[in-house]
Amino acid sequence: MRQDEESFEAMSLTGELGNKAQHERTCGTRLMPDSLTGRFAVDPAKALVMSHLGQLVSDGYAEWSLLDNGDVELRFLSGEVFLLADTTITRLI
Repeated sequence: MRQDEESFEAMSLTGELGNKAQHERTCGTRLMPDSLTGRFAVDPAKALVMSHLGQLVSDGYAEWSLLDNGDVELRFLSGEVFLLADTTITRLI
């Protein structure tokens, strides 16, 4: 395995950990956009969750993007997609 490749447990659609998936590290957006920073600062639990998700992005396991409505779409390289809204996290795929 090359140094820029890592493996991790991929989650299946049933929520179980599956075979180890390999991926090449990609460049994700590490910093939370300024418009979201204040939104999560008032709730320590949300800020903690977003910081952990940001670390996954920083480590190359996921990418996130800010949607027009202010929600965040989080895409894991293993295929899972989540919608992060003000009060909910919804798995789309």
